[in-house]
This record gives sequence, structure tokens and C-alpha cells, in this order.
Amino acid sequence: MIKSEIKANEREAAQLFVRGVAAARGGQRRLAAVLLSRVVQLDPQHEMGWLWLSGVLDDPKDIAFCLRSALAINPHNERARRGLEWLNSRQLLRDDDTAITASFARVAPAAPTDSPTDGVVQETPISWRSRIASAFRRLAPRSSPSSDHAESWWVGWRHSRQEMGRARALLWIMPVLLLLLTLALNYALRTAVERNEALVAAELARRVSAAETQAQSVDDAAARVLAVPAILEPKLAAEREAATLAYLSRLEEPRARLRGAIESYRNATSRPGGSSIVHATSAQRLRDEVEQAYAVIAALEPPQTLVEAHALYLQGLELELTALDHMLAFYSGFRAEDANRAALTMAEAARRLDQARQVFERQRAELSVERPLPHAIR
Repeated sequence: MIKSEIKANEREAAQLFVRGVAAARGGQRRLAAVLLSRVVQLDPQHEMGWLWLSGVLDDPKDIAFCLRSALAINPHNERARRGLEWLNSRQLLRDDDTAITASFARVAPAAPTDSPTDGVVQETPISWRSRIASAFRRLAPRSSPSSDHAESWWVGWRHSRQEMGRARALLWIMPVLLLLLTLALNYALRTAVERNEALVAAELARRVSAAETQAQSVDDAAARVLAVPAILEPKLAAEREAATLAYLSRLEEPRARLRGAIESYRNATSRPGGSSIVHATSAQRLRDEVEQAYAVIAALEPPQTLVEAHALYLQGLELELTALDHMLAFYSGFRAEDANRAALTMAEAARRLDQARQVFERQRAELSVERPLPHAIR
């Protein structure tokens, strides 16, 4: 029965020794001191347990006691001998401790017997047990009132391990929860944007159908403006045609720049995966081009036949600037009302610009028709 208990103690001491060494190497000196103290309690003949315990203690007297115990087990342990010499050279022990340390450093004590009740140092059993108990009381945590020190530190250690496991699990779960929340918000935002785009498309279709109904009346009015009786014209037909051609030629340059700017904007915004920053930058560039074209066209003096078309074209450019302002506001705040305003205003601007363009093209076509030359009076 005694032999089985000794073997069980030795196995438990070996397991605790491994944990104590790991704690010492990890910088947890307090935990290592408790573990290694339990090791030498279970197995007083554990040489490395005494040696490692001396490395995690602070009191020179306790350190010397552990080193002497290691030397008592193995008189040829050079590390323990050098440790005692170091304590003696630093004068960290009292006179009586110094004398004992010097004697251990010079002469190796007798080897211990096989009896499990014998001490490591040549002391009586009562002296040995009292020294170990007092040393363990100094190393045991002060918050544990229990007399069974091994059980108290072991329960506390397992409790701390459980708490650390819960903390690690929480640290792993939090990023997953944040990722799921981000995906849910992204899906909700995309659904709302798609719904708003569908509403805008329906509204645009309705307004385009209404605009087409009004386009005929506007075209008739523009035709009436162009069909001015020749008797009311203040200039000759040749001068009127020359002025009209000059106006259309000067108008062609800003219109070409506008077409290029619109094409660049469509290419930048139609790419898959484009960000809102890229779209906002493209919209700002298009607005700058429209504003410059507006300034150039407003400075032109249209002929009498194109005054109304000229004013209609400028109105379309003003509406485009307003629509681009709404679009930039949408990219900054992502409000659905800004997107709706931008779409509706852009549709109205396109309608007016298209009416003015039809008048310009009709006038150019009329001027390109070859006229018969009058016969010279001889």
C-alpha cells in the first residue's frame, strides 16, 4: 500500500514539475513556486524540483535551503554548488546560514536512505516536515484559507484556465459577429438602393411619355419661329445664312466637348465594381465641363431664327448643372430623395437639349441645300 502511494506521488510530482518549469519559463514565478513546492512535498528526492524551486524564490534563506536539498540528493550537482557559493560571496545569508552553506559547498552529505519518511537533509522527520510546511505557507496564496494548499492552488489554477478559455472564445466570437453585422447592413443598403432605382426608372418612364406628348407642340412653336416671313427679315438672305452658319460653327466646339465629357462619365460609372468615390469624382468633372460650356454658349449671339433654340439649350444646361448638384449630394449622404431629384431633373434637361438640337440640325440641313445662282443682268 505504501509503495503504491509512493508511485502515485512520484507520478503526480512529475506532472506538476513539468507545469512548474513551464510557468517559470513563462515568467510566472509565483505560480511556478507553488507548483514546485508541491513537487518537493510529494517527492522529496526530486533533485531538479529543488533546483528549479531555488530559481523562483526571493528569500536567500529559502534559496539556500533548496540548493542544500539538491546537494543532499546529488553531491555532484555543480549548479547547486555554484548557487551556494554565489549566495556566500554576495553575503546574502546570516552567519549561521553561511556556515551551513560553506559546509555543503565543501563536503557532500551522505546519500539519503530508501525510506519514504526520511528527509532530504540530515534532519529529524519533525524538523523536515516543519521546514517544508513553513516554506509552503510562505509561498501559498494568501487569499486561500484552506489548510490543504495543493488543492487550493490547483482549484484556483483550473478556475483561471477556464476563465482564460472563455475570454479566448469571446475574442474569437466578436470578430465573427461584427462581420455578420456588416454583411447584414450591406445587404440592407443594397436592397434599398435597388428599390429606389426601380422607383426612379418608373418615374422616368412616365415623364418621358408625357414629354413626348408635349414635344410635338414645342416643335410646332419652334417651326413657327423659324418660319418668319421674308418681308420682316432686317437682313438679306445671304447675310442671315452667313450669321447662322457662323453661330452653328462656334456652337459646335463646346457641344463636342460636352459629348466627350458625357462619354467619359458613362465609361467611368458603367464599370462593374466602381466605388461611390469614383462616381462622385466623375460627376464633379462632368459638372465642371457643363459649367464651362454654359459660359461659352451664353457669350454667343444667336441669329434671329435661333434665339428661342439658343435659350432652350441654355435652360437644358442649367438643369443639367442642377441635376449634377443633386447627384453629388446623393454621393455624400446617400439619400434617396437626392437620387430621385437628380434623375428627374436630368430627364427634363435632356428633353430641352434634344429639342434645341433638333432645331439646330434642321437649320443646318436647310442651309446645306444648294440654292440656284441668280442670272447676272447683262
